[in-house]
Amino acid sequence: MQDFAYLFGDSVAAWLRGRGDARFQRYERHYKAERQATQDTQAFDLERSNEQYSKRCAQSGGRILRVLDSKTFKRVVFFLALLWGGSLLLSTVGKQQPAIAGILLAALFVAIRINRRRNRSGRR
Repeated sequence: MQDFAYLFGDSVAAWLRGRGDARFQRYERHYKAERQATQDTQAFDLERSNEQYSKRCAQSGGRILRVLDSKTFKRVVFFLALLWGGSLLLSTVGKQQPAIAGILLAALFVAIRINRRRNRSGRR
């Protein structure tokens, strides 16, 4: 087991200098906003401010998590999976039975046209 305690001082110093990631800048913005919100410096409670910041960070999550959880991303992934699977299926069926693959493609295009026409007439 390795001892990484020697790195702690450097990482804290780097964080306080604002190097590395954007956590220090976010905390600094929160701290300054809290200080400005309470004009009386005697009424400012640093511990309460830090607790609020901790709660906000825990609730916010990361950008990547928000993107991965969005409907748009899920739809794009689903579309790409269908596109990939469909291309594999179409090439396999097309090699073995090209007439059936052609009929399936024609039926698919006709179904898409009918669906679009129904949607247009339903909007008017």
